Amino acid sequence: MTDEHTHDFRHTHEHRRDSHGDTPPTRSSGVATVAASRRVATDGGQPRRRSETGVALELTDVTKTYGEAATAVENLSVSLREGELLVLVGPSGCGKSTTLRMIAGLEEPTSGDIRIDGESVLGLEPEARNTAMVFQNYALYPHMTARQNIGFGLRMTTSLSDEEVAAEVESAAETLDVTELLDATPDSMSGGQQQRVALGRAIVRDPSVFLLDEPLSNLDATLRARMRTEIQQLQRELGVTTVYVTHDQTEAMTMGDRVAVLSDGEIQQVAPPMNCYHEPANLFVAQFVGEPSMNTLAMRNGRDSFTGPVDYPVVDPLADAAHGVDRVTIGVRPEDISVEPEADDAETTLPARVDVTEPVGERSFVHATLDGGPSVTAAVEGSAGVRERDQVGLRLPPDRLHLFDTDSGEAIHHPDRESATAAFGPV
Repeated sequence: MTDEHTHDFRHTHEHRRDSHGDTPPTRSSGVATVAASRRVATDGGQPRRRSETGVALELTDVTKTYGEAATAVENLSVSLREGELLVLVGPSGCGKSTTLRMIAGLEEPTSGDIRIDGESVLGLEPEARNTAMVFQNYALYPHMTARQNIGFGLRMTTSLSDEEVAAEVESAAETLDVTELLDATPDSMSGGQQQRVALGRAIVRDPSVFLLDEPLSNLDATLRARMRTEIQQLQRELGVTTVYVTHDQTEAMTMGDRVAVLSDGEIQQVAPPMNCYHEPANLFVAQFVGEPSMNTLAMRNGRDSFTGPVDYPVVDPLADAAHGVDRVTIGVRPEDISVEPEADDAETTLPARVDVTEPVGERSFVHATLDGGPSVTAAVEGSAGVRERDQVGLRLPPDRLHLFDTDSGEAIHHPDRESATAAFGPV
């Protein structure tokens, strides 16, 4: 596993300030009203204390086990600065939702510590942690109107008067453009409208940390894309520290200041999204991040070539990186493979047979089987220019290859980003 998650995160925080300004722009006066109401839910509406270190949320060696056999989360450590949006991403069962629930206080860790605004929250009830959680199924009270749903938390956990609660609800509704829905019940709302109401219930509490558990997974693709943009804008305007759980790579890559990739309860890498894409810490991250995923070929490290189902020449800088490593795995992104109508004599061009072509608008995916057996995917600009069963040559440029130690899975070489020649794809 990488230790990037123990690094200082000042660079990410400064990057956000540079991109969006020291003072986040406001969408409406409602944002200013909500953001100005600094309160701790259990403190009767008193201004909440901010961490003196600028670290809003810190998890240290957090482990969660169920009985003696099942470990859901293991030694997870990560810190978020105020205003940062961290996306937890990974396959089903990797521990991302369990982590979120431990932050919220819905579950207690078996060991480790969780600190919000510099203070440990272990043992505190959820309402005392000053977090606000938005669930996948929205969790709105079906018998309550949007007005009542949004204001419910304030009425239950603060000493605000009815008039003050009403003002906060109106401000949140204006911010989220649901003012016309305030007297409607959830059964008369669309999925997107219900999600906005759920977000309104969260922001009126002015929490130290937003916790979003796959909030868009129940929406159709078009609405999901629109809500993704709205959540990003809202989070930046309010400047609230946010942990966002998803299995959707598009959400992870487009929304997060940083992405934490989890597998089997352990963090594999924490880094800005494009770092995870271009410089994956290990084979798991390389194959999980990216769609289509990175092509990988397991090889033996010979004197002059990597050998396996296919052979590939050992050239600089691959030779230096692989020195002393017996078994290596070559990795190459689909957009870095060139599809030639015919195989040439170059050692870096591998003969293959086209299995399937998938046009997806501005580019096409070419799925092919190398003569040595493995299947690879290439992403080419425009139409594929080849058909099923065509014999082609797939060129794997040496300066675009990643190398991994097959036994440990750890990355040992990444190509220079500036050497990329692809006309599309992440940069």
